[in-house]
Amino acid sequence: MGQRAEIYLASVCLERNRWGSRQPSFRVSDWLPRLAADGFDGVELWENHFLAADEAEQRRLAESGAVAVYNTYAGFGDADAAPRARAAGAVARLRPRAVKYNVGPDRARLEEYRRQLRAWAAALPRDCRLLCECHAGTALERPAEAAAFLAPFDPERFGAIVHAGGAAEEIEPWFEALGARVRLLHVQLRGAERDPAVPANRPRLDAGFAAVRARGFRGAATIEFTRGIGKQEDIETLYANACVDLAYCREQLAGPEARPTLGS
Repeated sequence: MGQRAEIYLASVCLERNRWGSRQPSFRVSDWLPRLAADGFDGVELWENHFLAADEAEQRRLAESGAVAVYNTYAGFGDADAAPRARAAGAVARLRPRAVKYNVGPDRARLEEYRRQLRAWAAALPRDCRLLCECHAGTALERPAEAAAFLAPFDPERFGAIVHAGGAAEEIEPWFEALGARVRLLHVQLRGAERDPAVPANRPRLDAGFAAVRARGFRGAATIEFTRGIGKQEDIETLYANACVDLAYCREQLAGPEARPTLGS
């Protein structure tokens, strides 16, 4: 029997202070049994849920084995050595299968970013993949730029993340440029128009995931954001919506072929 695709929940999805004070409002370890019971294969851990936690919480997270991806916001400029060192220390304790990162916005500094990325990778466990989110607003926000930046790096270890939940034409250029480097999907089903439980929304959503399958994607996925994020957000509502998205992603990423885990 084929192995199913692993699907994680981003702890930042549930964090109401993600864009405000950036101070954790809950302990991720308290949620891990519930995530596992509801079918998530692990967590993509927002760095502040570890770095800003007390030692007891850090120990619980490190001992859980549930952190599949570590989400760092450390920069890759020459002046960002301290945040990168903190991130490397967290990765050493948590032993995730991958770490998510972004470079800065300055295209004139790509060689600096590349040099520091290579040095940082040498400080991480050899079995930890480095996944570039290539986020909007960074120097790698366009597929061709991301592919050129990553070209000198080993594709087995240096991968990429593609955002899913949009139209096929938004997804296909990334797979065209990055190919097998795409190891992880960041699924964002925010807004009523992206609720997979609404039949009228399904044709567009289904087409986007069909584009993913057509490219032979065999990686993992993270439910990054869902419906309900806003000024009056409720963590239970967010979690319920994330579970709906989990079921939808299971359906869309199912297949008879064996699917490796993120770390394979």
